[in-house]
Amino acid sequence: MQKFKLHISGGMAVYIGRQVLTKMHEHHALEIVMSFQKSFLISKNGTEFEKSDCSIIAADLPHQFIGKDDFYIFIYLDAELNYTHRLEASMHLEKQGLVHYLSSEIDAVRTEFINWFNSASNEEENVHSLIGLLVEKLTDSENSVNQIDERIKQSIAFLYSNLNEEISLANIASKVHLSESRFAHLFKEQTGIPFRKYILWCRMQAALQEVMKGQSFTNAAYGGGFSDVAHLSRTFTEMFGVSPSEVLK
Repeated sequence: MQKFKLHISGGMAVYIGRQVLTKMHEHHALEIVMSFQKSFLISKNGTEFEKSDCSIIAADLPHQFIGKDDFYIFIYLDAELNYTHRLEASMHLEKQGLVHYLSSEIDAVRTEFINWFNSASNEEENVHSLIGLLVEKLTDSENSVNQIDERIKQSIAFLYSNLNEEISLANIASKVHLSESRFAHLFKEQTGIPFRKYILWCRMQAALQEVMKGQSFTNAAYGGGFSDVAHLSRTFTEMFGVSPSEVLK
C-alpha cells in the first residue's frame, strides 16, 4: 500500500496519510478529517484532547491532531468556497470552531475515499465529486450561501495567476478600484485573513501542486513563489503542524 496520496486543485485538497502527528497549527481552509478505522485525538488548545472518528474544523482555527497507527483522510476547503459556507452554516462553526460528526452517517463516502486512495486515479473530476458528495451528506443541503464580494473574487483570481511576480497591496487594490485601506479592510472582512497572510496560503497551494507533479521541494518552492525551500518548509510547518518532508515522502 502506498504511503500517502495528495490531490489539490480548485481551492480543494485531499491528503491521505498514515500515523499523522502534528503540532498546534492553523491554515486558511476548513478541514474535514476522518479515520480509516481507528479514532484520533484532536485539540483546540494543545492540552485538552477529544476523541473522534470524524471532525470538521473551522478555517483559521488553531488545532492539534494525534493519529494512531492508521490512515487518515484530510480534506481542505478554501474559506471562500461555497462548500465551506454551507458547512459553516450547517455546523455553526463560527461559534463552535470544532465539531465532531457521527462517522457511521458517512461510512459510504469514507469507503469511496478509501477506494480512491487504493486506486491509480487522481483525476480532478473524481476528487471533486467525492468532496461534493461528502458535503451534501454533512449538510443535507444543496443550498448556496454567503456569496463573496466580486472585487475580492477578482483579486484572488489575480493572486493565483501572478504568484511568481512581486504582489503589492497597492497594485491589487487599484485593479479593483479601491483605496489600499478600503481594500485591506474588505479583504480581511470577506476572507477572515489579512492580505499578506493570504498570499502565503496561495503560494503554498501552488507549491504543493508542483510537488504533485514530481518536483523537488526546492523547485516546488520557487514554483510557488517562495524565496527558498527553507521559507516553504517553515510556512508549511506553521500551517499544517508538520514539516513537508514528514508527510510528503
